[in-house]
Amino acid sequence: MLGLLTRRVLVAAAALGLLFATSGCLRIDLGLEVRPDDTVGGEFTAAWSDEFMAHASDQGLDQAQLEAFLDALLDGVPGTERTPYAEGGYTGATATFTDRPLSEFAEFGGDDWGYLRIQHTGREYDLESHWDLRAAGFLDPAQFAGAEILLSVDFPARVTEHNGTLEGRTVTWTMTPGEEYDLNATAVANNGIAFLIAGVAFVLVVCALLWLWQWRRLRRYSIGNPSA
Repeated sequence: MLGLLTRRVLVAAAALGLLFATSGCLRIDLGLEVRPDDTVGGEFTAAWSDEFMAHASDQGLDQAQLEAFLDALLDGVPGTERTPYAEGGYTGATATFTDRPLSEFAEFGGDDWGYLRIQHTGREYDLESHWDLRAAGFLDPAQFAGAEILLSVDFPARVTEHNGTLEGRTVTWTMTPGEEYDLNATAVANNGIAFLIAGVAFVLVVCALLWLWQWRRLRRYSIGNPSA
């Protein structure tokens, strides 16, 4: 899907002839949720900055052209639900998809721009990704200077390693055209058997302490009252 996405970015930009320098005008946001049943849901957002929209006519662009560009980006994203997006000074649309097998993300991408791999082995979830946004044909930094490309992944386990920004169990990476990025993250699920054993051991220790406290209390009472 990411390989398809990057190709759609190129096709959409070329088809609409958006050959102008625009700083921070575009936000592309892909959010994935990895679930315990090894399925993946997510949202893909494409939006223009409100500041750019206010001056788009100065570039000879009208509202229909801008909406057509976003439609071209969103076209083909799995799922059919599409909702308006307005957040952080950006306005556009979000396409939502659900219940994609995690296996689809084991070998994801692999084109000239990069790849994303998410694998689940035992208790461990591993993400490895590489994006070369300097590659010819992607969003030209001269045309889309400061365009914001976000990738966030919500793991079903505690994140133990990452090189992005962590909030709870979600790791987010922010990228821009003209740069190269290596992304990685590891999440580890709790060992259910070990947790159960630890819980049982805790209960036994508490019971033993209560029994010892009660025994000492009875013994002290018996010594202090020999006639009892």
